[in-house]
Amino acid sequence: MSDPQPYGQALRDVMRTFPQGVVVVTADAGAGPRGVTVSSFISVSLAPPLVLVSIDRSSQAHGTLEAAGAFVINVLAETQGSLSEHFARSGLSSEDQFAEVGFAPGPLGQPRIDGCIAYLDCRIVEAVVQADHTLFIGEVSHGGVFSDSPRPLVFLGREYRSVGGPVHDRS
Repeated sequence: MSDPQPYGQALRDVMRTFPQGVVVVTADAGAGPRGVTVSSFISVSLAPPLVLVSIDRSSQAHGTLEAAGAFVINVLAETQGSLSEHFARSGLSSEDQFAEVGFAPGPLGQPRIDGCIAYLDCRIVEAVVQADHTLFIGEVSHGGVFSDSPRPLVFLGREYRSVGGPVHDRS
C-alpha cells in the first residue's frame, strides 16, 4: 500500500510528538514462542477487561497470535531498550528471538518475558483487519505489576525515553 502524501507524512510527524509506551507482545502456538515490539497498545474496556494491539500482517508474530488465540503484553522497563530493539528486528527465528531471553509460560501457556515491569495475559476475542495491520482485541485473564514504582520505557521523537515526575497537581 503506497503512502498518500502529505497525510501519511503528517501522521508520522504527529505521532512522533505523542509519547508511547513500549511493550513486547508474545505468543506461542506450539512451534516455538514469537515476540514483536509494539507501541500500538491501548486499554479498550474495564468491564469486561479488554485491550487492543495492532500487529503488522507481514510480521512473523502475526500468524502465531492468530493460531495461539492468546497473547501476553510484556510492559518494558526503561532499562529494556535493547530488548525492544531485539524484538523489533525482522527475520529472526523463534530460537534466535528467545535464545538469550528468559521467559516462562503464563496460565494461558503464552510466554511472559522475565524482567518486565508488568504483564497482561489475554485471550483473543476479536481480530479486525485494517489495511496492513490486524487489530487484536484481547480479554485480560491475568495480569500483574512486578515493581512498586515502575518506570516504563517510552518512545518519543524516534528515541527511547523514561518517564519524569508529575507536572500537574490533580487535587
